[in-house]
Amino acid sequence: MRRIWHEILIGVLVLLEAVSSPLLVSGAPGIVGSVLTLLLGVGLLLRHRFWPWLLPLVLLVNVAAGAITVMVVATYAYATRSPSRLRTLLVSLLAAASGALPFLLMMQTAVAVSGMIIMVLIVASAAAMGMYASTRRQLLAELRERAEQAESGRAAAQEQARRAERTRIAREMHDIVAHKISLVALQAGALEVNPGMPREQVGESAGLIRQTATLALSELREVLGVLRNEDEGPLLTPQPTWEDVRTLVTESQGAGISVELFDFIDDPVPDQLARTAYRVVQEGLTNIHKHARHTRARVALIGEPGTDLVIEVSNVLPKGFTTDLPGARMGLSGIETRVSHAGGTITSGPTDDGRFEVKAVIPWPTTP
Repeated sequence: MRRIWHEILIGVLVLLEAVSSPLLVSGAPGIVGSVLTLLLGVGLLLRHRFWPWLLPLVLLVNVAAGAITVMVVATYAYATRSPSRLRTLLVSLLAAASGALPFLLMMQTAVAVSGMIIMVLIVASAAAMGMYASTRRQLLAELRERAEQAESGRAAAQEQARRAERTRIAREMHDIVAHKISLVALQAGALEVNPGMPREQVGESAGLIRQTATLALSELREVLGVLRNEDEGPLLTPQPTWEDVRTLVTESQGAGISVELFDFIDDPVPDQLARTAYRVVQEGLTNIHKHARHTRARVALIGEPGTDLVIEVSNVLPKGFTTDLPGARMGLSGIETRVSHAGGTITSGPTDDGRFEVKAVIPWPTTP
């Protein structure tokens, strides 16, 4: 709508100048100037599409017409579109020449000089305003682009953070549920392979299965609650402590796994370090439940403040044992990420003495 009003205003000004041309210059020259002014005004309507060559041509023809409106509009329009300041200067000189030429033909020197100075000032003002409008348009475009990039970057960062949080929660689900379900599978398997087990032992095993399954469902419900409500904090409660690390071994022993605990920790373990150690031991025992439940295993915990906390979970390599328990293939990857974030290192694989070992070394900062 604004562009339409601009075209109407330019048309009216050109028309007024064309009508006034025969009044100022009598005879045929005035009529010719009027016709040229109208034709140049029509040419200005096409300036938006063909401006690189049309506007200089309009100014060149305007030397014969001497239309001030055409000169100002063409100079301003070229200055707002041209990326080259040199070409804008050359076109401005052409416009100044088209406006000053009629005054050069005058016999009165004072009037001619005054007229040329006025024309040059008018052209300079039009060119300066056009370059200012061009610079302002470019600046606004850059600011708009930066704002769009910032918004896009913010959205990408939020999406990345959301994915990272969901990955962390998925890893938490694996750590929590896989261990408990593996215990349930072990306990159920013991009932299956011992059909002649005394009634008391059967009841005890069934109660242990129920208790373990209930705990697994409770912890899974907490994780799913976090997924359903993203506005709340992602921390899962209650968080494991150092005592829970020892409980992991006790639970595995209760499920029939031959695992020994070598605990050489006498100092209080910070909660964050305890949580990392808990996940390492939990994943190691879960893999033993799945792949080496009939072998002997051990868990060793060594360290003190100011040194490193060393966690070793190992078992004798089984021979010919297979399992039907599914694996997510993300457990070791998850604890590697946890240990790395804690500034430690972790290794896993067979050892020279015929065992499979998961060993994590995590810095244990001195309590301030």
